[in-house]
Amino acid sequence: MAITIRNRLGRLRRYLRHLGPAHYCPCCRSWIRQFRPHGNPVRPYAACPRCGALERHRLMVRYFRKRTDLFDGRPKRMLHVAPERGLAGMFEEALGRSYVSVDLAAHYHPRLLGDVTALSFPDATFDVIYCSHVLEHVPDDLGAMREFRRVLKPGGWAILQVPMRRTDHTYEDWTMTTPEQRLAAFGQRDHVREYGPDYVDRLRRAGFLVTVEPYGRAQAALTRWRCGLSAGHDVYVCRHAA
Repeated sequence: MAITIRNRLGRLRRYLRHLGPAHYCPCCRSWIRQFRPHGNPVRPYAACPRCGALERHRLMVRYFRKRTDLFDGRPKRMLHVAPERGLAGMFEEALGRSYVSVDLAAHYHPRLLGDVTALSFPDATFDVIYCSHVLEHVPDDLGAMREFRRVLKPGGWAILQVPMRRTDHTYEDWTMTTPEQRLAAFGQRDHVREYGPDYVDRLRRAGFLVTVEPYGRAQAALTRWRCGLSAGHDVYVCRHAA
């Protein structure tokens, strides 16, 4: 009992420490004083001090709530790849057992372990697929995209997000095999490429009809500041091309 009380008091103190009227995190629905620095190079207002959500997570939560039917209460099955902590709880609360998360390792606490290039699900299993900042880690990204299309129901939709670092074309170099080489070439030790605008062409080759929504730029300046959003984040919405 004493340990439980101390834990609750600790959570209350942490909550009060970050409480403030300036900024709002759509992921944990908290008003906070300030977002925290994160990343390398450091982004000064990136992470929510309560739930850890980053700019892209907060933007996607707004997108899901305002631009999709994900939370309309109708039954739907969702696949979430490499589940982010704050988003996974929100999806599971809304969809219950119809929500499925998968990852190659147990680090993100998925419901299932699996390889995105060889998913274990039957064809046309899911109404919704969400995969964010995963494909840049996958050598056979086209194989993963084709698997997502295979398990997506006709009429369903997938959002497949990647970090867009280049302004010309996607860069790959398979001679870069060590973490140090990949850090120098792609900006992170476990990345195998940097995507450019031709990312859309790769999705189309996998059989998707792709809509690129400039959702970050569509947010009002006050909303971007208050919610800690990036104007540079586009949303890649994929549906069956045929």
